[in-house]
This record gives sequence, C-alpha cells and structure tokens, in this order.
Amino acid sequence: MKRVKNMQKNTEHTLNVTMTMILKIGSARSLVAAALTDIASYRYGAAREKLNRAEVELMTAQRLQVRRLVENAQAQRFVHSTLFMNAQSALVSVMGEFQMTENLMGAFERWEPEVA
Repeated sequence: MKRVKNMQKNTEHTLNVTMTMILKIGSARSLVAAALTDIASYRYGAAREKLNRAEVELMTAQRLQVRRLVENAQAQRFVHSTLFMNAQSALVSVMGEFQMTENLMGAFERWEPEVA
C-alpha cells in the first residue's frame, strides 16, 4: 500500500513539474515570436527585452527538467510520462527558436536598410 501511495505521489509530482515546464516553454515561445515582430519593425530594444524574458522562462523550464531527472535517478526508478517527454522535446525546439532569433537580431542590428 505504501509503495502504491509513493508511486502515485511521484506521478503527481512529475505531472506538476511537467505542467509548469509546459507553461514556461509556451511563454518563452510567445516572447520569441513577439521579439521577431519587433525585429522586423527595427525595434531592437523591445526585442532584446522580450528575448531576455524568454531566456528566463527557458532557464526555469530547463532547471525543472534537470531537477525531475535527478529525482528519478536518485529514486532509481523512472516514472514514465509521455507528457514529460513531449515537454522535453518542446524545450529543445523553443531553445533552438530562441537561438535563431538572437542570431537574426544580431544580423539585423548590423544591417543598415537602404533609405529610399
């Protein structure tokens, strides 16, 4: 009975961590998209601010991911969660979007549009 209760508690904890990760990742993705809009309008300061906020969200999600993986390793049993695996995949994707957006901003900041 105690083993079942511990497993249920572990599963609930994984779900809570995963949902927090998903919220942070979604927030970061929205901020990256908004930063791209700012970059296209040459509002680099606003874009940088959004990217800084997105980076905080991504780092929080990554810390949650690592914490959960360490907890599972210490318990010597992994609570399989398809949702957690999807959150990890989304985290990697959004981190890539973040890096590409930072690179684009650097290129745009150095580029001077022709004045008509």
